[in-house]
Formats: sequence, structure tokens, C-alpha cells
Amino acid sequence: MARLIDDIRGGRLQMPWFVAKHLAAAWEEQTLRICEFLRDEIPVILIDNVADYYYGAEQEYWSLDRDFPNCAPPFPRFWSEHRMPRVIHSKEKGDTKITDLITKGRIGVLVTGTRIEDVKTDSEPPPGTKWILWCELFLDFGVNGVSAQGPNGSIFMTIDENGAVLGEPWMQSFDGGAYADIIASYMTWLHPTLLAITFLHCRNVTVVDNPVPPKLARRYRERHAGRAPVAHKTLIIEPLKAVLRKEGRSGEVGIQKAMHICRGHFKDYREGRGLFGKYHQLVWQPMLVRGGSKGDTAAPREVKIKV
Repeated sequence: MARLIDDIRGGRLQMPWFVAKHLAAAWEEQTLRICEFLRDEIPVILIDNVADYYYGAEQEYWSLDRDFPNCAPPFPRFWSEHRMPRVIHSKEKGDTKITDLITKGRIGVLVTGTRIEDVKTDSEPPPGTKWILWCELFLDFGVNGVSAQGPNGSIFMTIDENGAVLGEPWMQSFDGGAYADIIASYMTWLHPTLLAITFLHCRNVTVVDNPVPPKLARRYRERHAGRAPVAHKTLIIEPLKAVLRKEGRSGEVGIQKAMHICRGHFKDYREGRGLFGKYHQLVWQPMLVRGGSKGDTAAPREVKIKV
């Protein structure tokens, strides 16, 4: 299956159904700006396995502060995408089978993390805000001949230094207020991406680069005026899933009780001697997933993050 980001970069994009006529020009201006970001060299992360885990976790209600404990931006800007689910599992509601109409559907999210001091806001952010997380959502319902819809609205969250979401997220769309409740429900499509961000901060999750096969890249360039397809990364979460099943009994108690995650945090080495006497930068101390009842944890590691 072709990547959604490649389709968007190739021009397969249409205005969402709810955009008000008098705001269409503003939507187009915003879309041109966002599409420029998508043409940049940014990390592209394929999170199908994370989405499968999310929709198969049998958990009905998800809380931003409880179930996504670390939403600190892992990159200044990145793209994530995954297939739409075919079945959603829930202990309370049973299995919900998604209509065949969208079995080939895809969801993409452009995520930008900006330090609060670099953002101009009309209102005072919550105390302790470290970043503003800005997400742009794109939806492809998998209908033949119909392009992806988006961006569907700018979603913002305030994040503290430990990655916790502060206050309530908010969304700016171009519906003119006519479909506020429907547009607000779109925020739940972000959950797999937020879960992937949380996983990215866990020590027992790895990121693997997946270059584009040469033959596929050549055919893509021939069809798209020389434009190259993007390479993508995938998260290897199987070690983490094994811990949650075996030690956390995720199948019995749900993900929110199974994930005993120690919040990560930044260490500031920008002043003084620096890290190891030479690195003057922020260093991320990742969160860890706790193991068995004896309180075993994986050894901590430090990851340098440029700011």
C-alpha cells in the first residue's frame, strides 16, 4: 500500500467536507503552508503496530494524563501514519467491525513540538508549560477515486517538562462553528500517534529505518515527475508488549494498569561543565517500563536531544 504522505506530496488531497465557504481561502492558505512542511526532510514513522495495539487493547476510555504519560516531542517535527482499524475491541462494548468501505483507510498526523518561549499566544499557558504540541490531522477513508481529506484542523496541547499534558487540548478548524461537536471528536484519531510518542520514550522500544526499495523508488519517480518517495521508520514494540502481557497482565486489567511507566525527564547540561565535560545541551532521561513484582527495571540510558 502506498504511503499517505507520498499521496499528499503527489497532490492527492482535497478540502474536508465541513469547511465553510467563507473560510475556504483561509483553509487553502493554511494547507499550502502545511504541505511545505511535508516536503521537508522530516522523520516519517509508520505506526500500524501501535494502532493495532491501541484498537485491540479492549480499553473503552482513554485519558490524556493517565494513558499517554509522556507526550514530550521526540522530534521538532515528524509525520506518523497508520491504517484505519478493521475491528475495535472493547470489554464494555464488544467488538465493533468497521464498514468494508474504509478497510483501506489511512490516518496521518503532522506533529510539531515548539518550546513555549518560541510561541506567541493570545492567552497565558498553564504554569509549567514546556512545549506546545501542534498536530495536523489527515484522513483517507479508502474510497476509490477519492483523495485524502485534510488538514482537518489544528490541534494544540500544552506539555510540561516531564511530557505530561496540561489542561485541555484545543482545536482550530475552518467549519465556522457549525460542526463543533463533530470536529472535536476528530481528536480521538490522534490517540495512536500520542501512544507512539509515549512508546518512543520507553527504553525497550526501538526505531528501525526502512529505506525505499530501489525498484519502487524508480517507479514512483517515473509517475511523479522525478519526486522521490519518503523512507520511513517503524517502532519495534514487541518487547514492550511482552512485558505488558506477562508482568502487567494487560489482557486482564487493561493497558492503563499494565503500563507502570516512570516518567522521563530532561537534564540540563547547557551551563557549567556540561555532560561528560563537553556536551552543553539538554539530555533526555527516558521513562522505563517496570517489569515483575520484584520491581525490576531496565537500566537507564541517556539520549542527547538537540535544542
